[in-house]
Amino acid sequence: MSKKLSLTAILLLLTGLMATAGAAGAADKAVNKTDNIHLIKQLPYEGGTDIAFQGDYVYFGQEGSTEGGVRILDVSGKLPKEVGFIKCPGSQNDVAVVRPGLLALAYHSGTCGGVPGAGVRLIDVSDPRKPRFLSDVILPGGTHTLTVYPGTDLIYASPGGLANGGSVEQILDASNPNKLTVAATFKPNQTGCHDITFARAADGDTMLGFCPGGGEVSIWDVTDELKPVVIAHGFTPSFFPHAAVPTPDGKYLVMTDEAFAVHDCMGGPTGSMWVFDIQNPAVPIPVGHWGPQRGSAPVGTYATDWCTAHNLNFVGKTRQAVVSWYTGGTSVVDFSDPMFPTEVAYFQPEDTDVWSSYYFGGYIYTNDLRRGIDVLKVDGLKTK
Repeated sequence: MSKKLSLTAILLLLTGLMATAGAAGAADKAVNKTDNIHLIKQLPYEGGTDIAFQGDYVYFGQEGSTEGGVRILDVSGKLPKEVGFIKCPGSQNDVAVVRPGLLALAYHSGTCGGVPGAGVRLIDVSDPRKPRFLSDVILPGGTHTLTVYPGTDLIYASPGGLANGGSVEQILDASNPNKLTVAATFKPNQTGCHDITFARAADGDTMLGFCPGGGEVSIWDVTDELKPVVIAHGFTPSFFPHAAVPTPDGKYLVMTDEAFAVHDCMGGPTGSMWVFDIQNPAVPIPVGHWGPQRGSAPVGTYATDWCTAHNLNFVGKTRQAVVSWYTGGTSVVDFSDPMFPTEVAYFQPEDTDVWSSYYFGGYIYTNDLRRGIDVLKVDGLKTK
């Protein structure tokens, strides 16, 4: 009897080892990546959109007609864990932290909070396990992205920068969270912005706004946060500028080209990243360009989907940018030499369709339309 049990145990052990080895082999084949990047954790779901960060919490937007909302992760421990979910069925579901404990949610259509429509909604997340809807504003055509003006309760709500959307930037006042209001409006061009980034100029004094939208990028002086002034516009060699983010020293502007159906991702001009010298922000000068050399996800059924640059942020005070590429996965690209950027790491699962990839607190967090959340770690990534 004991010998028979031992033999059974051995067979079960061998079977388990073979299954584990097979799974590991399959996983290796399913991910195209550099050796210096590692998957720490995955939280699978569909519909991942943008990401916002604050303190010990990360907020992941999720769009969908039934399962949409915001997933809240506590990242204070050794491994991130989901602690809350804000159910908000609808499209887009862009997120932004207004201040600690107060989250803003943008949508083109939505039914959460008992108020159907399109616009921006405020949510109390002071207790992330029990989020509470507060106030909202309904905006024509809805809102594509949100950007909080630094150090204030003002939110710039962007319509999307497309000809078929709204054309006006709505500047919202969230100082009274129970009564979100429109404080001002601004029309920078014929289509408004797809996204906005605020940052100090290289001189350290002037607050600038960077607005990709309508097939161009414009730069604003937003010293008066309610009255932006366009100081440069019309510059872009790309197809559809999606995001425009300055390097932490304010000397260069890196913008992404969301090229829609004209995607490349093989090192060509469309769907790539472009670099401009903005030391004189009124006269941007093109200096560099970079795109990956590997194309869409290499295997599986997704190779015909978009492979274009989308969202990005910089790692600490460095010129290393983390950028999402839809089916191109996630890259870390070094712009230390803006004329000749180099890729230092990438992560490209075969089923990837990543909307957002950002660095925060030592990790890279991605939000994927197919995979949900991936938490990544890059060996030796410097922040200064």
